[in-house]
Amino acid sequence: MLFIICLICISCNILKEVDHQKTWCFPVYGMAIGLWLMLSSMPQRRLVLNHTRGMYHFSIQGRTVCQGPMHLVYVRLALSSDAYGGRFYQLVLCGHKLEPLVLVQLSERYEQMEFLGRHIARKLNINYFDYLASSYRHVVRHWPLGATFSPGIVHRKTQVYTKSSVSELDV
Repeated sequence: MLFIICLICISCNILKEVDHQKTWCFPVYGMAIGLWLMLSSMPQRRLVLNHTRGMYHFSIQGRTVCQGPMHLVYVRLALSSDAYGGRFYQLVLCGHKLEPLVLVQLSERYEQMEFLGRHIARKLNINYFDYLASSYRHVVRHWPLGATFSPGIVHRKTQVYTKSSVSELDV
């Protein structure tokens, strides 16, 4: 924005001279700063959620920064408070070696933020965590491999069946 405003000032000869002093360098300086800000914020960040493989892939300008299992990416409801004790909530997309991405800025409405966070997590098919460390409001869709506490995993018995054990099952 600064780049465009300064470009217009230079092209229309606005601010060329003020009180008989040459001031053309200020818009040129502003244009240079605006161009530098545009170019420095250009590195494209990309997060790919591959649900078929259960993996995520994060890259900056095409270079892989990290990749890992899907259970390491989640939406979190974060809590901030001000000096007067007011509580403000924001939704953040987080993950292992991921830059936190604020999805929704500060709001005082906990119920709406929780609903929106759960909705976003459901649509992206990732985990959702409340601002409390242990809460019944967490929604865990992806568990670490080898987790013994996953509610959807039934462990098989390693017992080998013999003919005698099979005949005992006959009714």
